[in-house]
Amino acid sequence: MRHVPAAAARLAQSLRFDGLWWRKFAYLGCVYGPEWWKQYSPPAIAAIIFALVAHNRRGATANLQRILGLASRRHATRAALRMFAEFAHCMTETMEYYGPRPRPIQLDPPEHDTLAEALDAGAGAVVVSGHFGNWDIAAKRLREYGRPINLVIASEVNATTHEYVRAARERAGVRMIYSDSSVFSSLNMVRALRRNEVLAIQLDRTEGAGRTRLVPFFGAPAPFPSGPFVLARVAGAPLIPVFIPRLGTRHYAICAGKRFHLSRDGRDARSLDRVMGEVVASFEATVREFPSQWFQFSPFWPTAAAAPPCVAASADEPLVRRARR
Repeated sequence: MRHVPAAAARLAQSLRFDGLWWRKFAYLGCVYGPEWWKQYSPPAIAAIIFALVAHNRRGATANLQRILGLASRRHATRAALRMFAEFAHCMTETMEYYGPRPRPIQLDPPEHDTLAEALDAGAGAVVVSGHFGNWDIAAKRLREYGRPINLVIASEVNATTHEYVRAARERAGVRMIYSDSSVFSSLNMVRALRRNEVLAIQLDRTEGAGRTRLVPFFGAPAPFPSGPFVLARVAGAPLIPVFIPRLGTRHYAICAGKRFHLSRDGRDARSLDRVMGEVVASFEATVREFPSQWFQFSPFWPTAAAAPPCVAASADEPLVRRARR
């Protein structure tokens, strides 16, 4: 009888809008549903979730109000609804692409392939992206570079989907490193880079990412993790911002920025601030061009009373120093 409450709690979690039951149900429609369903059901389902999940709706609205410079919250709410619909389209196409009957995806290459150049140099690459557009589509395609792809993320918010999502990505050839799973996760990241592999990290998620720094973003300081930059410095690997906007039905583009090199001897806060500032500026420019594709559902800018602890980067992260030894 002791196990009944735990089982009931897991069932309730599985039936939440972000739980395993709904994800499996969505998978069936995305993979085996007719084309009209794949095209027209995502906005309708997104509208239902938008109406039901007040916290995510308010967070997305607040973020877009700042991004778009809207005085009217009503207009920002409409923009947030479009963002929910874009997210539904991206999720539909991801599930279809990772399933047993994928449709062709058009993925426009960058004008200048900085990632290929970095891997030719043999030091691996730290690719920073965001919860923007469709990274999962690009991650599967990156296998064509001939190097293992390691996706660094925090564990799923809804624990019932954790193994399901991990298994789907690993079947597609994308390795997972969970930044909040072990004190040795940073060591695994550095080892991957030294094997000339790709390490992909989300720039706009701070859970399990260690220290954060406040960087100007759409006119106000916002928290960004310094961990990806410190890892690149410790491993001697270049850092490259890459974003994957959705241009249309099953049509995406790879927008790759320039390579950044952080000298292992330059451990002062000023050099780290400079590189973080440039990378965040490139992220801002991309979000400004595709505002409805930044899938940030929680308020991103901290209030003065609730700002997260941000520390100076005059030294490496403790876990990174341990990995370095």
